[in-house]
Amino acid sequence: MLRPREAVRLLKKYRPPMEGRAGKLRLDFNENTVGCAPEVARALRRALVPEALARYPEYEEGRGALARYFNVAPGEMLLTNGTDDAIKLITDTFVDPGDVLVVPAPTFPVFQFFHSAAGGRTVQVRFDEDFRLPLDRLLQAINQSRPAGRWVALANPNNPTGTMLPKKDLAAVLEAAPRTLVLVDEAYFDFSGETVLPWIRKYPNLAVSRTFSKAFGLAALRMGCLFASEGLADDLRRAQNPFAVNALALAAALEAIRHHSAVRRYARDVRANLEVFSKWLESREIPYVPSRANFVLTRVGECAPEIARRLREEGILVRDWSYDPHLRGYLRFTIGTREQTRRLIEELARMEHRMDTHAGSHVWRNFVSYSPTGWFA
Repeated sequence: MLRPREAVRLLKKYRPPMEGRAGKLRLDFNENTVGCAPEVARALRRALVPEALARYPEYEEGRGALARYFNVAPGEMLLTNGTDDAIKLITDTFVDPGDVLVVPAPTFPVFQFFHSAAGGRTVQVRFDEDFRLPLDRLLQAINQSRPAGRWVALANPNNPTGTMLPKKDLAAVLEAAPRTLVLVDEAYFDFSGETVLPWIRKYPNLAVSRTFSKAFGLAALRMGCLFASEGLADDLRRAQNPFAVNALALAAALEAIRHHSAVRRYARDVRANLEVFSKWLESREIPYVPSRANFVLTRVGECAPEIARRLREEGILVRDWSYDPHLRGYLRFTIGTREQTRRLIEELARMEHRMDTHAGSHVWRNFVSYSPTGWFA
């Protein structure tokens, strides 16, 4: 009987989105809740030509256009099959069995997934009780991991907390570990507006990832970019599949950047609705983590799985983080349009009247007197 490598055998299964999400209000995986710009869909229809589909993709012209959009040189950018592919490329290029990855906890689980598949070991640095990442503990973990510490992964904003690591802390990490690769994943940059992308010319150990899966609304096509100094990018390119990105994904990305105003409008609306939802949580005394992304992490207590289940029955999907022992009782809500946010608030309010109050759960007690009227006046 064939047996996989020991590192693969020991992997914990990644939890992808549940099936049957079509037709529901998708507030569970931080996707764009309205879809890509209409011009992008039209460009895809034009690209569905039999002759074009029979050819292997060509990248040079598209890479140049994307490089101009991101204000980098073509040699400083790699096209990737989403951010997941960028993370796997890093592990394929740099990680030997036993090498150490340092990550915050909680964070995007795919960092550890691919690192573990390569036979690496992960050191986690937990956020404090206010969901701040202690810089001293992060630097200590990096220093203690030497010489096996190969890379550090920092999502900024972080998923699932929505928090930002200050730029001065990022600079401290890069300067403290010049021989350690530092990946800054900026999947939610379009919502936060903060980036360290220009730093790739200052720090040769820095890589920055971006994705078209979130604000651009192209999650189904799996399109991303990985940026680094030309030297680091050359090393990464050696290990990369030469046809990592399909032609339709590239065509959609090129059309999307031509209509970036649609992304800016969507991100602006999301930020406004995030503020509305956050103020509503405050009015109910429901603890939450202030977010710079398109989602908010809330603590609702022991009834979290039941809330998620009942919302799903009403056609609203949210992310229950109770499978993480450090986040039991937490739900993450993706923020979408004004109407979608209104529907979420109204359904949470109505749910209280259909659900027995859990002993000691102030969340449901506070829902009793809530009226949704006025929040969207």
